[in-house]
Amino acid sequence: MANSDIAVHFPPESDVQGPVFSAVFSRVESRFNHFRTVIDDPGARVAAIYAIDDEIDQQLKAVDAAKQLLHSQLARRNTLVPISLLPPEVLARVFHLLVLNDTLGPITATHVCRFWRQVALDDSSLWAKISSIMINPKLFSEMLVRAKNAPLDIHICLRSRSGREVLRIFPPHLSHTRTLRLYSLSSTTLHPDSVEGIYSREAQALEHFELRGSVRSTITFRELEGAALFKGRAPRLRTLCLSQVLIPWSLIPRGQLTQLSIRLFEELPTPSSPLYGDLNQLIDLLDNCPGLELLILERCLPSQLPRISYGQTIHLPHLSRLCLGGSSSRITNLMKMLKLPSSTRLHLNCVSENTPTYHDSLLLSVVAAQFQVPAPVEFKTLSVTISSKSNLLGVTASTTPPSWRSCQSKDFEGDVDNKPEFVLSIDGLHELGYCVDRLGRVCNMLPISDLEFLSISSFDILDSPNWVELFKRCTKLTSMQAIGQGTISLVWALTTPKLINMTTDRKGKKRKRDDRDSTLASSPVVPAEMPIFPKLSLLSLKNLDFAENEHPSGILFNVVERGLQQRKVASNAPFGVLRIEDCVINARRVDALQKLVQEFQWDGKDVFDRSEDDSDSDSE
Repeated sequence: MANSDIAVHFPPESDVQGPVFSAVFSRVESRFNHFRTVIDDPGARVAAIYAIDDEIDQQLKAVDAAKQLLHSQLARRNTLVPISLLPPEVLARVFHLLVLNDTLGPITATHVCRFWRQVALDDSSLWAKISSIMINPKLFSEMLVRAKNAPLDIHICLRSRSGREVLRIFPPHLSHTRTLRLYSLSSTTLHPDSVEGIYSREAQALEHFELRGSVRSTITFRELEGAALFKGRAPRLRTLCLSQVLIPWSLIPRGQLTQLSIRLFEELPTPSSPLYGDLNQLIDLLDNCPGLELLILERCLPSQLPRISYGQTIHLPHLSRLCLGGSSSRITNLMKMLKLPSSTRLHLNCVSENTPTYHDSLLLSVVAAQFQVPAPVEFKTLSVTISSKSNLLGVTASTTPPSWRSCQSKDFEGDVDNKPEFVLSIDGLHELGYCVDRLGRVCNMLPISDLEFLSISSFDILDSPNWVELFKRCTKLTSMQAIGQGTISLVWALTTPKLINMTTDRKGKKRKRDDRDSTLASSPVVPAEMPIFPKLSLLSLKNLDFAENEHPSGILFNVVERGLQQRKVASNAPFGVLRIEDCVINARRVDALQKLVQEFQWDGKDVFDRSEDDSDSDSE
């Protein structure tokens, strides 16, 4: 069909709803028929296009003017909102609080209104804290620009593929970086040389530097430009933390460090790696860092002492915490040289060694000496964990009693002091017998005469440790916790095995009855001797089976019941607090125990204990 044949015909007015619609359709029909005649004329067609473009431009200008007017009205409205009346410095402070929960919070603030955006952009320190797991290089670069020269606090993960670009962007800003934490540096995504642009530059403002390799790979730095990290020019550096990173001792900055932490996940082989194998360099480093307050060296200690180091003493007068990990012989070698304040908290994670030339007891003797000089230390809290699955003995001791003395807390373990003075773990003991032997040695060397709280945890049946002998000095103990079936022998030790039952015969003479009598509660009972922990007033039992028959004295329920009765007679008052949690015990036995104490705490679990309620197994 030819263009000239195009025509538009609308239905008559009678078919349209109302005269208004009729007028509109008539105008559209007229304009369309007009353009039908223009289409055949090229000149007219071009003129028509220009005319339409002019109309579009005018309409766009009208739209822009409308937008500007709308934005102006919104801005005027926002100025009347109460929060907009805050001074810029107060609003900036609010934004800083937002950064505490979300480091990308300032970006959100810039999209609220003009006033907020301007306040956020004018505060360079608001952009100086950059912390993200998956940092976008463009965003990272923009935040660095907005931070200007403000001291930077950088905390980023390099696990993503964009890590290389991030490390390329950052080095020029190291000069005004205060804190730098780089995590998950891996040779699979980044070559170690990628960080060369950072540690080979001067860092005049740097106070904290932390570099962590990934769990699966160890990063090795053998040679650096200059005498040390940052060319030896990091005058404000106080904290240096390296994890899964190998670097020669000689290249670590010294003099001003207050915290030094070096951790490896696997101990260096013997002979040690040349990077951490020279103990002379380690001694020189520690000698030149007398201001150290925290020292953590895990699995990075050299294997042997050089001859020149024997008898040498390293003074660290300000050290408040020392954490050493690795073979017990290596830890012992370093401990012999250290002279520490008696207040230094020791955290030792040892791998047990028993060789013709070394025994773990050597380490214990060195530790014992630490608690005697210059002033004796007396522990008040002792927690012990024994595990056959991990071949582990764990000991935690503190001079501070636990905070749950009021007996209101439900988190028994969590209330123990979280800053203990002494933590010792001995791994690789192979057999429970070795654990019991080491526990005995530890208890004998620790100053625990003033002990107030004791916690023993073991789910393995131990070879009947002589608990009475281990803790006979602990006459001031008031609270005890037993966790797991391996502690049944400890609960049994709370009960005196022999009793003197004083009764009067028909002639008025007193006669003795032993504990074979079943009328224990019906007549006065006097213990032949007070059991361990005579001042015990709080007993917590967890993960125990009260129907187990592990000792000649009978099932655990009988043992606990008899012990409570004995202490009631000895003190002329019911026992203080008994707590039972996650134990196999039925409600009838709970009722019997509840009558023997002043306060009874039970988690309410009525668990079947494999014994008949009406059986004779509960009788003594």
